[in-house]
Amino acid sequence: MVGQTPFEDLKRYIAELEQENSVLRQKLEQTQRSEARFRMMIENVPDIIWTMSIENMRIDYMSPSVAAMLGFSKEEILTKSFKEVMTPASFSFVTQYLKNHLKKAKIDPSKMAMVHTFDIEYVCKDGSFLWAELTAKPVFDDHGGLVDIIGVSRDISKRILAEKSLKKSEEKYRSLFENSRDVIYITTLEGKIVEFNPAGIALFGYSKEEIIGADILTLYQAPEDRAKFKETIRQKGYVRDYEIKFRKKDGTRIDCLLSSTFWQSEDGDVVGYQGIIRDITDQKRMMAQFQQGQKMEAIGTLAGGIAHNFNNLLMTIQGNTSLMLMKTPPDHPHYKKLKTIEEHIQYGSDLSRQLLGFARGSQQQPKILNLNTIIRMSAKIFASTKKEITVHTNLTSDLMTVEADPGQIEQTLFNLLVNSGHAMPEGGDVYIQTENTELSAYQLGPYQHQKGRYIKVSVTDTGIGMDEKTREKIFDPFFTTKEQGQGTGLGLSSVYGIIKNHRGYISVYSEPGKGTTFNIYLPASEQPSEKTEKPVEPLLKGAETILIVDDEPMITSVGQIMLTEMGYTVLTANDGAAALEIFSHTPQPIHLVILDMIMPKMSGSAIFDQLKTKDPNARVLLSSGYGINGQASELLDKGCGGFIQKPFNMMELSKKVREVLERKAHS
Repeated sequence: MVGQTPFEDLKRYIAELEQENSVLRQKLEQTQRSEARFRMMIENVPDIIWTMSIENMRIDYMSPSVAAMLGFSKEEILTKSFKEVMTPASFSFVTQYLKNHLKKAKIDPSKMAMVHTFDIEYVCKDGSFLWAELTAKPVFDDHGGLVDIIGVSRDISKRILAEKSLKKSEEKYRSLFENSRDVIYITTLEGKIVEFNPAGIALFGYSKEEIIGADILTLYQAPEDRAKFKETIRQKGYVRDYEIKFRKKDGTRIDCLLSSTFWQSEDGDVVGYQGIIRDITDQKRMMAQFQQGQKMEAIGTLAGGIAHNFNNLLMTIQGNTSLMLMKTPPDHPHYKKLKTIEEHIQYGSDLSRQLLGFARGSQQQPKILNLNTIIRMSAKIFASTKKEITVHTNLTSDLMTVEADPGQIEQTLFNLLVNSGHAMPEGGDVYIQTENTELSAYQLGPYQHQKGRYIKVSVTDTGIGMDEKTREKIFDPFFTTKEQGQGTGLGLSSVYGIIKNHRGYISVYSEPGKGTTFNIYLPASEQPSEKTEKPVEPLLKGAETILIVDDEPMITSVGQIMLTEMGYTVLTANDGAAALEIFSHTPQPIHLVILDMIMPKMSGSAIFDQLKTKDPNARVLLSSGYGINGQASELLDKGCGGFIQKPFNMMELSKKVREVLERKAHS
């Protein structure tokens, strides 16, 4: 300014300096506050903020959080290089990454300012390891040379642990999905298959390409079941052990249990269904077989009781008929009628034997047999009576033997052949095949038999076949599809009982219009087959004293007359107490007791024990309408002289009485 003195100029200049100084102080204070704020942020942030000199790869700075994260103090960390605080794998990765980036940056300078992020593994002061997410940016000088790297390291150990846990969980559930024996599936709401595990591929027979994207409705046996399933899951939100029928690619029906829930998106929206399908076809079949076995067991007990009472009635008729025939000459007008009665008694006895063949414990006289021999004979006889049916045999030449009653096996084959004949009224073919086979415990599970070697006999016809409802009842006693008067319904039930009593089992396969196959399995024997002979003996007589014990007065009466005709002295008793009284107080010795097994108050077994107590040498012949089973077998093992099954004629009785008396006499 013109006219101002130097002093005034100085004052003005000082004022300007003070004003400028004030502004500078304000800026300094702002800078200090900003620096303090940023320092506070850096020193309190949980992440590590660091700088590294590219010249020696040493740490220039690390924020205080390094102590909490890695365990080093600020002073300790500054003495370390990055190589010392990283695992070898991470340091190798970082250096290689840096080299690659520098090469790219020389080619493309725009990449110099890039921020880089990757995961590395630090080595803590205590030797443990810590995963961190490293974010770094290179710092270049004016000439483009790399001088420093600044960055941030964030602890991601928990995230890594969670990711590993999630991965392990995913692997576990993927393993469950891939290796589950049950079918695991996911579908859209419309039914489009999204996921289907290998068990489903194996069960239904489709390839992965065929099943993914297909409509699940194609798996349903009855399409309306799909609508029921959707309605149930809509109401409850789930379906558990829902029994349903599916079908395989080849059309085979399978029984399954279906359990399912809604399939939801990450947002919780319902987008489909997910669930498990379990094949229970084998279990249902095994349960049906087991229940059939239980039912047949109960019916067998009933059938045995019926046969016992029936045999008692036949015994009375047979005895009286035999007595009348002895007194009737062949030229008498009543002789033929009596013979007709005897023939019908035999027919009734055969029916009774069929019942006992079905019931538990039918009488057996087992021998070591080659079934091929019996099959050839039975097939020849049957073929001669049924000219319209051709019988084909395919018999294994090295067939193992079985231990079986030849008469009952023969009866079994005839019943099956007759059954096939009825199924082919216009004629046809029957195929009989034998083979050696090995059965596992799983295959024999429903039948409760031991695994091992078996003989398989198959009888197949080309007849009308059976539906499922008929198949379920064919072994029931008195069940028949024939017209009234055309059959008793005991043929197949006796077959079932005979095979069961031989520790074997029988199965049947049949479809309407496709014929029927019966498969019989009998335990194999290692012994060679026996040659059987049937000795013929005349009516034998005697003079000993015999006591007949039976609760049926008709049987004791006719038995007394029959034995008296043979020359014996006969006493009778209708209960155990009377029998023991007679045995103890009769003056003359009683040489033989014919003892009924089934009686009220005191059983035949109890009477036998007391007879043996009174006289250890007492001779006892058991008599029963049942076969040799249970108590009868036990008494024979305990020394009982023999067994005779009702009804019996005079010839059979005479032989059995002499057999027991003479064996005892010489023992």
